[in-house]
Amino acid sequence: MSHKRFSVVGTIVAGALLLGATAPAFAAAVDEATFNGWKIYKRQRCETCHGPNAEGAAAFPNLLNSLKNLNKEQFTQIVLNGKNAMPSFKANKAVVDGLDNLYTFLKGRSDGTVPAGELEQAK
Repeated sequence: MSHKRFSVVGTIVAGALLLGATAPAFAAAVDEATFNGWKIYKRQRCETCHGPNAEGAAAFPNLLNSLKNLNKEQFTQIVLNGKNAMPSFKANKAVVDGLDNLYTFLKGRSDGTVPAGELEQAK
């Protein structure tokens, strides 16, 4: 897409929003445990190191790959005790209380059953 075409599309979208149109929602509906795990991932800033979709960054692990090899017990030990550059989260009540949900979310991302992007709880 050329820069000129992108600017025209951006202008149209911005204009529509100014006139009161709302942007369409593209959140995938997931079960409660997965949704709560996603919220923990976002709110506790896991994405700062592991990226918005858990796909890692230059110096930080891709959790989609990691969860293919880690069982729940190993995952729990790493989150609670830290590993290499990752700090311990055992003093973080939100993470400790939501560890099962966080694992459910990340395991679903790893298995390909949970899409990248925004999520919402299925009704």
